[in-house]
Amino acid sequence: MLCRLSATLLLIALATPASAQERQWSLDASDQDAYLIFGVPESDDVGISFWCTVQKDEVNIFVPEGDPKQKPGQAVDLIISAGGETATLKGRTEDNEEGATTSVEAKAPADLPVFAAMLKADRFHVKTGEVDNVFPLIDADLRGLLDVCHKP
Repeated sequence: MLCRLSATLLLIALATPASAQERQWSLDASDQDAYLIFGVPESDDVGISFWCTVQKDEVNIFVPEGDPKQKPGQAVDLIISAGGETATLKGRTEDNEEGATTSVEAKAPADLPVFAAMLKADRFHVKTGEVDNVFPLIDADLRGLLDVCHKP
C-alpha cells in the first residue's frame, strides 16, 4: 500500500512542472526607449512595467491588471507609494484583452519624489480603484531606468 502511494505521488510530481517560473525584474534599453518590467521572462505575464522615451524626463507606468469595476477609456487615479512617499497620478484605462479587467497607464515626471523613495525601499504599492498591489523592488534596476529617462 505504501509503495503504491509513493509511486502515485511520484507520477503526480513528474506530471506537473518542477517549479513555476516567478516574476522577476528586467531592464531593456535601446537608443530610443527603455523598459523596466516585472514579469515572467519570455511570457505575457507582467505585473507592472515602467517605460520612457530616452531623456524625455517622463516615466510611464503600466499596470496590466487594474480594477475590474473600471471601464475602458476612463480617467482614473493611479496611486503609487513607497517609503512614506505617495503620488497620485492621472491615468487612463484600456481594455485588457488577456483578462476580464482593464489595464491602467499613467505618466509621471522622472524626478517624482516617490521614485527616490523607491530607490531606498524593498517594495512599493500601486492602487487603481479598489485593487492594491504590492511589488518587490529587490533586483529592480530603477536607478538604471531613471538614468536613461532623465535629460542630461
